[in-house]
Amino acid sequence: MDPLNILNVFDLLTGDIDLHRTYSGDEVQVERRWSYGDVENNGVYYHPQLTHYAHQAFEEFFYKRVGLLYVDLSRTTQDSQAKRSQLSTPIPLMTFPVEWLHQYMARPMFAGDMYRITIDTKDIDMKRIGVRAWVYDESDTLAATVIWLRWALELPARKPVPIPTWFPKRS
Repeated sequence: MDPLNILNVFDLLTGDIDLHRTYSGDEVQVERRWSYGDVENNGVYYHPQLTHYAHQAFEEFFYKRVGLLYVDLSRTTQDSQAKRSQLSTPIPLMTFPVEWLHQYMARPMFAGDMYRITIDTKDIDMKRIGVRAWVYDESDTLAATVIWLRWALELPARKPVPIPTWFPKRS
């Protein structure tokens, strides 16, 4: 992807971030409470934890829509292979690596605060998809977003392929 195109994709994936956005009843994948180890006393939550919890929400989103644990996409066990082949559309051994990741922390959150995460997706082109985690605080106001630009690889050859039609989407 050339640099100009990257900027266009970034704008497409971040252009609708609105600090006044409130929770609209979207499906919640994860609802949790920040722990003492997740945030500093000044309300700054650790970005690796934010990404980790957002990815857990993505995995739940994936499971609800595909009927397969995300880990079973790339796990080479016989059990995972059986799960992939038993779906209405059999899925090959594959993964969706991250081309880039962006986080936006809009407002502080503190240990003990509840938060909820919803997921949506944005089609980019045949080979890339944007996955976005929207993190809402207890007042249902947008607190953060985590955005991944992902692509598809068939394994073990690591062959790039178009984003499959069965990839879970919600816009």
